[in-house]
Amino acid sequence: MGRKPVFRQDVSCPSCGSHHVVKCGRPLGRQKFLCRDCGKYFLGDATYHSRKLREEALRMYANGMRSIFRLNVPLGTVFTALWWAEV
Repeated sequence: MGRKPVFRQDVSCPSCGSHHVVKCGRPLGRQKFLCRDCGKYFLGDATYHSRKLREEALRMYANGMRSIFRLNVPLGTVFTALWWAEV
């Protein structure tokens, strides 16, 4: 007998959109979740930007455009996307 699958309607994975997530700790007082479908960890109260918006911001930054701030994407998010693009 295995564990019964848990589907939460109040939380979805920002990576794959699945509702098959489980609680997985509370670092620094923020609830952490694990997606059972894609295996990624995420914070329940974090704000995630769409992949399209992150790619657009990254493209603008690479072209030297400083109007990137009009997208309301923090520069740290752009640098994180840049780091993941190189890996």
